[in-house]
Amino acid sequence: MIENRKEQHINIAENESVTSEHNYWDDIRIIHRAVSEVDYDDINTEVNFLGHKFSHPFMISSMTGGTERAKKINMNLARAAEEYNIGMGVGSMRAAIVNKNLSDTFSVINDYKIPATFANIGAPQLIKQSSDTITDKDIEYVFNLIHAKFLIVHFNFLQEMVQPEGDRNARGVINRLKEIAGSYPVIAKETGNGFSREDALELRDAGVKAIDVGGLGGTSFAAIEYYRAMQSGNKEKMHTGETFWNWGIPSPASLKYCDVGLPLIGSGGLRNGQDIAKAIMLGATMSAMARNFLKDADTSYEDLKFNINNLIRDVKITMFLTSSKNVQELKKARFITLEPLLTWLRG
Repeated sequence: MIENRKEQHINIAENESVTSEHNYWDDIRIIHRAVSEVDYDDINTEVNFLGHKFSHPFMISSMTGGTERAKKINMNLARAAEEYNIGMGVGSMRAAIVNKNLSDTFSVINDYKIPATFANIGAPQLIKQSSDTITDKDIEYVFNLIHAKFLIVHFNFLQEMVQPEGDRNARGVINRLKEIAGSYPVIAKETGNGFSREDALELRDAGVKAIDVGGLGGTSFAAIEYYRAMQSGNKEKMHTGETFWNWGIPSPASLKYCDVGLPLIGSGGLRNGQDIAKAIMLGATMSAMARNFLKDADTSYEDLKFNINNLIRDVKITMFLTSSKNVQELKKARFITLEPLLTWLRG
């Protein structure tokens, strides 16, 4: 059941239009510096994230696992993470808990020297549901399975509402998160709908080490589940997916709302290196991308490399044109904000 769902997610994400109707990164315009006084070849894109040094200000975000096709994708992504010295997360690891035979679709990444790997479990499965609850023993298993440095707990309650098999309870999730954060370096991640300031304060108080905002602007999991519902003829879930297709807090706004003293990962709708730079300028320590890499990783490693090389060049050109010799200077680069994002930031 889970394996089939994972395969459906890959097919839909690669072949259907599943993004929100507006990408809010377009509402940020960077101020050009004609007099740069920077040597492009000396630009340093390194970032330090919770004690781990990455060569570039982006990581491969949590994406997939649980199918043989996902094993190939994760292998290509891990190879790139090693080559470019960037962090890498994997998709929800519940599949490996439910069926140990699928564990190698995640652990395949252990064949590569990745500077930091991110295990991944879902917040809804941490508390009592109709489905099995993830236990402390399960968490230890998935964390060790990929020799993880961090544990992502992803918040995808909207997706659960659209899924036919979705979990409906959220009561007690913060208390459970607090327990887990006492034993693991937890990163809280949204999956396309963003965190509010109230959320960020609760997450900080629960002891998470960082927040991945995962806001509105990119892949909508309500949209992905809409297509799954359409394939199964479930008109009720199709209605929910369509209604909540554009639900959430825009990624750039969520970065501002989540400025509560924790390192931030900017994600949700990033398409190129200029968007990555904008996330850094809005306060992110680094950024993360998923769907942007998916189809290339599923096609060939050479396609994936071409994509990543373009991202790196985009970032460096943006730094060059903002007179930024390093990422710390990029944080100070000036920009203007247009509507409709401006209203979100003022709100």
